[in-house]
Amino acid sequence: MQPLEPAWIHRQETADSARARLVEELRRRGGSALSRSVQDAFARVPRHVFVPEVGPAAAYRDEAFVIKCGPDGLPVSSSSQPAMMAIMLDQLGLEPGHRVLEIGTGTGYNAAVMAEVVGPGGQVVSIDIDPDLIARASAGLAAAGYDQVTVLCADGGYGDPARAPFDRIIVTAGAWDIAPAWLDQLEPGGLLVLPLSVRGIQLSVALRRSYRRDRDRHEPGAAADEWAAMSAWRCGFVPMLGAFRLPEPRPLTAQMADGHPVAGPALQAALAGEPSDEQVVPPLGSPAELADLDLWLTITAAELSRIIILAAPGGWFPMAGLLPFGGLVGNAMEPDLLGAAILLPAEVAHGQRAQRAGPDMLIRGFGPGGADLAAYLAGLTGKWAEAGRPGTAELQLTVRPAGAPASGASRPGSTLVLQRPSVSIEVAWVR
Repeated sequence: MQPLEPAWIHRQETADSARARLVEELRRRGGSALSRSVQDAFARVPRHVFVPEVGPAAAYRDEAFVIKCGPDGLPVSSSSQPAMMAIMLDQLGLEPGHRVLEIGTGTGYNAAVMAEVVGPGGQVVSIDIDPDLIARASAGLAAAGYDQVTVLCADGGYGDPARAPFDRIIVTAGAWDIAPAWLDQLEPGGLLVLPLSVRGIQLSVALRRSYRRDRDRHEPGAAADEWAAMSAWRCGFVPMLGAFRLPEPRPLTAQMADGHPVAGPALQAALAGEPSDEQVVPPLGSPAELADLDLWLTITAAELSRIIILAAPGGWFPMAGLLPFGGLVGNAMEPDLLGAAILLPAEVAHGQRAQRAGPDMLIRGFGPGGADLAAYLAGLTGKWAEAGRPGTAELQLTVRPAGAPASGASRPGSTLVLQRPSVSIEVAWVR
């Protein structure tokens, strides 16, 4: 008679097979863009050690897991979705021997994956402002065999000057500003990857420094340093805390991008009221174009405010099942004129309201000005189609120190300049 095997062996086998399935899923999604070193790192790092509360097999679902919430009930830290991690790590372009600084430790899982890629000749330093998360990540890293990762409890907005410079810096919390320390602590030719808020839409951007006139940059009147985005992807991360946190508070129901004011009761009344729909013409060719069109409208219609609806306690919002989502608001401080509009698939809209079959995509307007706002945005969708349906792949993003001169003359309507305390961010569409 064979002796019974300990239960932990079966749990480990379950975790191993689940991890293999995750890697195969990431490989199918990423295709040739997903580097072999990143694939191998995901195959070796035991995620279930870092998120023990979800179970060995569940830990390898391609999902984000909230690991801590704040007093308002909103997440303050999570274990990121592996597919998004893979995208950001490929943006980062890690190589063996690289020295990497991570802002936002979370569970420590991402730091462990990076440690696998950079190898014993490299270094990973991870900073988090929350001592509870630091303690959790340190325990997870040690248990998984990655105690070579340096974990620090500090405000990540100031980086790690004692160990700088770094070949790569990655930020894993939503950033509104770009901390000067992140740029200053990069080696020449280094990359900074971060989830950057562009009018309330988060984009994972990979920034590399360049000089507009390198040979005379120290002469009077020479152009300042600038950082150009090498790539951009839609993403969603919990907001950064500390000195470089978002300027607006995190209310329970909604937040306005860049701290813009809104008449709260009027907005809630508008969203709870009867909507009006406008068809998106021409129809979208793929689900990915929904995000591209949403980004294009948000950047192009810069006179409107961007809003993110987070929750609807008490059930006041009929479409609460879609939360969270973003939309655009006009006349935000004028209750009698206020309008809000969201872009959504027609079948989702009709599932919420028993209506006849409609177009593939709708712009749904709310409030006194909702119908006019929806019609205005629907009209802009035609211009988006005429421009070739641009999305993140056609987005040109340039970062300069605050107060630095912009490059050249920008064509009206093609460029949006976002002023932050530390930097200016110029957003344009490649034509």
